[in-house]
Amino acid sequence: MTSIAGNAVGGPESSAAQPDALKPEVGQAAPATAVKKKKVLVIGLDGTRPDALQAANAVNLDALAANGAYSWTTKANSNYTWSATGWSTIHTGVWYQKHGVKDNTWTGSKFGQYPSLMKRAELYNPALSTASIVHWGPINDKLVEGIDLEKTVATDAEVVSDTVNLLKTGNPDFLFLHFDDIDHAGHTYGFSPKVSQYTKAIEGVDAQIGTILDAVKARSTYAQEDWLILVSTDHGGKGTSHGGSSSEETTIFLIASGESTVKGQLTGTTNQADVMVTALKHLGVPVSSSWNLDGRAVGLIQ
Repeated sequence: MTSIAGNAVGGPESSAAQPDALKPEVGQAAPATAVKKKKVLVIGLDGTRPDALQAANAVNLDALAANGAYSWTTKANSNYTWSATGWSTIHTGVWYQKHGVKDNTWTGSKFGQYPSLMKRAELYNPALSTASIVHWGPINDKLVEGIDLEKTVATDAEVVSDTVNLLKTGNPDFLFLHFDDIDHAGHTYGFSPKVSQYTKAIEGVDAQIGTILDAVKARSTYAQEDWLILVSTDHGGKGTSHGGSSSEETTIFLIASGESTVKGQLTGTTNQADVMVTALKHLGVPVSSSWNLDGRAVGLIQ
């Protein structure tokens, strides 16, 4: 499956020497370069351990990492490594101590004070086209609100088909996707790079991501767009479960890929709370100190 990294706008092909006929005359100013439209695609892979991702034959995710910044030692919440807790931290940019979600009951949530940063982006710029397409419904039911489109589907395959359709027929600026099959495999067979069913599930979702990246590149306006692709997860896993504070559960990954990213392994500490803050930075949405966020923008060219 062809990766977006294989044909990045602004890559080596675009730096080739211009034919003489296209060069400006002596004393003539070169034509101004059009500013590309900033867009963000956030891909959430539920329950994906970074060591298993590295062990899997995940060609599309590998290519995204190669065309951007990445960390295999990003930190999730220090405890309560449940899906509701992790996705709340990713979306709000704060740890569980602030957003209040400690388990999948969502009891104690404080989204009035710490809303999804997709909502923050929509409030700042209502012209942004924002969408969340998820396999695990509580993300949209409990967490995401105030955006243009919320779609909950029954399978990862439907996440792909609905996303491809939106990329073909719509013009999304800030898009969040959630895949659940990897987490299902972990609960059934074990969260480990040594469990073939788990790594095969990663490879299956990787192929689906390739289909989405192909749809991004196939957009008629792609040459005028600057896509930031962010990929991360809510938690790791140990045995066939998660929810605790072990390193296997709290160590996750973060990939930030695209022409506006630095290239190579991220240095220093990267956190789950950084994902959506990075998205806001790329979209030009200013972060107010009054939001009291724990995350920061990472991996972008300053």
